[in-house]
Amino acid sequence: MPEAERLYQRILHADPDQPVALNLLGVLAHQTGRSDVAADLIAKALAINPDYAEAHNNLGNVLRNQGNPYEAVASYRRALALAPDNAKAHYNLGNALRDMGRLEEAVASFHKARLLKPGNAELHNNLGNALNELGKLDEAADHYRQAIAIAPEYAKAHYNLGIALRDMGKQNKAVASYRRALAIAPDYAEAHGNLGNALRDLGMLDDAVASYRRALAIAPDLAEAHSNLGDVLQNLGKSDEAVASYHKALAIAPDNAETYRHLAHAKKFTRLDDDIKAMETAYAVPGLIDEQKMHLAFGLGKSFEDLRQYDKAFGYFRTGNAIKRGSFEFSIERVEENFEKVKNIFTEARFSGHQGGSSDETPIFILGMPRSGTTLVEQILASHPRVHGSGELGFLSRVIASSFSQIDDSGFAESLDQASIGAFSSAGGDYIGMIRKQAEPLEFITDKMPLNFRFIGMIRLMLPQAKIIHCRRDPLDTCLSIFKNYFSGDGNYYAYDLGELGRYYTLYRDLMRHWHGVLPGFIHDIHYEDLVADQEQQSRALLAYCGLEWDDACLAFHRTERPIQTASAAQVRRPIYKDSVRSWKRYEEWLAPLADALAKRKSTP
Repeated sequence: MPEAERLYQRILHADPDQPVALNLLGVLAHQTGRSDVAADLIAKALAINPDYAEAHNNLGNVLRNQGNPYEAVASYRRALALAPDNAKAHYNLGNALRDMGRLEEAVASFHKARLLKPGNAELHNNLGNALNELGKLDEAADHYRQAIAIAPEYAKAHYNLGIALRDMGKQNKAVASYRRALAIAPDYAEAHGNLGNALRDLGMLDDAVASYRRALAIAPDLAEAHSNLGDVLQNLGKSDEAVASYHKALAIAPDNAETYRHLAHAKKFTRLDDDIKAMETAYAVPGLIDEQKMHLAFGLGKSFEDLRQYDKAFGYFRTGNAIKRGSFEFSIERVEENFEKVKNIFTEARFSGHQGGSSDETPIFILGMPRSGTTLVEQILASHPRVHGSGELGFLSRVIASSFSQIDDSGFAESLDQASIGAFSSAGGDYIGMIRKQAEPLEFITDKMPLNFRFIGMIRLMLPQAKIIHCRRDPLDTCLSIFKNYFSGDGNYYAYDLGELGRYYTLYRDLMRHWHGVLPGFIHDIHYEDLVADQEQQSRALLAYCGLEWDDACLAFHRTERPIQTASAAQVRRPIYKDSVRSWKRYEEWLAPLADALAKRKSTP
């Protein structure tokens, strides 16, 4: 490079207005980190020759590197006006547009570059990134694969494919992609961190911890890995270690509001300590974006509830929920229509003549509204030596959608009517295969996805020998507990407005009454209040329904060591307690919208 620079300088000494030499000397300056010098040199070249397309493209690169994407885009467009077939300019324009969040335009530019130069692995990778950000995961994955086909040792493309596959719910394939990236680049810290995320999704929490620790050994300042490690340590019941990890994450990234929310849920506050003060300070920052304010509000709400300052706590809960509710569209009327359709589809007649379904007795479904005691019931069952507790699985809805149709689709009833007897047995077998892959080889496996209550009719058609445990809790306690919690990921859209929450509860209650009516004896109800009042009697009835002999370990459920990935993780690691019964009384003066919605259709399943 020094030789090239001397050559260009000699040319310019002989001819100071030589645009090619000025442009190339500017490129060298850019490559050696002297952006201001580069911009001046290339600008001089363009002053001499305004139609110099390559110089416009190179100036765009310098401007983008300086953090001026708008000016960079203008330079790339000038280059393309002069040379429409310049693949590099189309590609660079795509990158600049992506920087600006203009993703559709970026994709269009990348496609133009691809048609001109199809064998560019980096182009396919960046096109995949833009498509991924648009939510077009299948297309993104296809371009990552094309990048890998061109350059099999392209670690970043393997890594990005892993991200897309994980977002598509294909965790096992994501793990394979991350591991391939790491085989190529063993010190790829972000790949170790994201491998940890996929392993966590699969319930392999010890392996996830190991991956996070490897990431942090390579890059100790990777705040996200510290925070994710804290989450998994909390799931494993190691709260003190989790808090330490969150503190490390915040020392690196003190403005990470989501980490504060996780920290607040990992510890029990007994005084107004430095963590609460830090959250309050962050919350008061002028111009704080809504998402950060939302996470801090949920964290502060939990903190002040611990301190029994319920008026202050509810104010924060109300703010956090309002921000979250304003971030998406949702129609409770649409939910009501869908629930009515379900009741009309799953009649007594549909079940009376049905002979299909898998005869496998493996699954125990634990369902109901979130925060109704499902985690406690699963922990009791998982303490039995013949039961594996799998937590909340997303397999049932996936199998139903792939084998028949989405239950909310207009053609769902027709897909059931046209299905053969064997289709139900096959779908049930697919579900069993999925849960068996990630569980210990025990006789029974629990699936604690609360909102599976919507699919009880499909469970009866696909898995008639399955056990269904319906967890019930005081409606006000259930709904308030939901309102106090932030739910990660999509779904639970009803949760962030007290009126909508109350209406959703009444729809759930009506649907459960329907299931009891058309499937008498198929569902075992367990009441949270009864369970905490007489743990042994209720536990014995629960085990008897599941066909399990009594085991004293079920009474000492809090001693059972297993991963728990829900907001109730801390609660079920202690003996039965009654603090949560009628906890709504602490907030009674603010719950009128919820109470009114619940009272409008008062009934019990």
